[in-house]
Amino acid sequence: MDLQTLSASCYASVISRLVCYPLDTIAIQHASSTRRPILSVPFRTYYRGLLPSTVLVTPAVALYFTTYRQSKALLIPHFGDSTTTYLLSGTIAELASSFVWTPLEVIKSRLQISKTANDGRLSENLKQIWRNEGIKGFYRGYFMGLVVFIPYNGIWWTVYEHTKKALPQTWAISSQAALGGCMATIASTCFCHPLDLVKTRYQVATTSTVGRVGGERLEDSRGVLKVVRNVWREKSFGRGFYKGLGARLMCSTPSSLISMAVFEYFSPDKTAERLVNENREKMLRDGSLEERL
Repeated sequence: MDLQTLSASCYASVISRLVCYPLDTIAIQHASSTRRPILSVPFRTYYRGLLPSTVLVTPAVALYFTTYRQSKALLIPHFGDSTTTYLLSGTIAELASSFVWTPLEVIKSRLQISKTANDGRLSENLKQIWRNEGIKGFYRGYFMGLVVFIPYNGIWWTVYEHTKKALPQTWAISSQAALGGCMATIASTCFCHPLDLVKTRYQVATTSTVGRVGGERLEDSRGVLKVVRNVWREKSFGRGFYKGLGARLMCSTPSSLISMAVFEYFSPDKTAERLVNENREKMLRDGSLEERL
């Protein structure tokens, strides 16, 4: 087990969450159609669920990053430092961590849309899920999550790795990672946002907060296809399925910038460094490096 990668991923998760959590709360409220005017409630409300979210999500982030790095190292000898390696590594990391991610996402989303102090209690949400839905409630939207995040992660890591390659190698690794994280997040979020919106609405459909909204929103709990039909009826495709995209980008872009800069600063990609050194040694052996110089 790579302890350096584990530690760096924990630092990245905690720091980015502390800074960007209020933006994430606003994004969740937009996607679930439970948003309220900004700052119409005390600012601390936007940090509701921060502690349990941080404590629970950080191990999942560590598992995700560690799995990606190890998968990449194992796949490079077979596929090279290529798009195929990035796509497969991102998919493996998502499959390994999604079993942990889904219950955390369900709980976090419900805490973030809560409008009363009681609804915002972790213990109350846990009891409500268990009482009304059983263990299945914690995995509500699990397969939908795979549909969203397998392509999301494939796109994310592909754009991230290629962006880092394209940047001047004289840049600090944290600067390369920050810009790579921004570009990757914009590309993957824009592509996958409609799927993510449907997943989020389905995951929070049985909460008391959504119950108070009433109307067609009560029917969201009947299934993913029902959510799709409701979103389609409520707005046009662009305004409905891309609702909250701006809020999501405002949250996820700085979050990725911070988390990847911190992650790569504390745990630079040794696989990439090794490949650069191997290529340099090969060029020296072939005499091509001297000719270029």
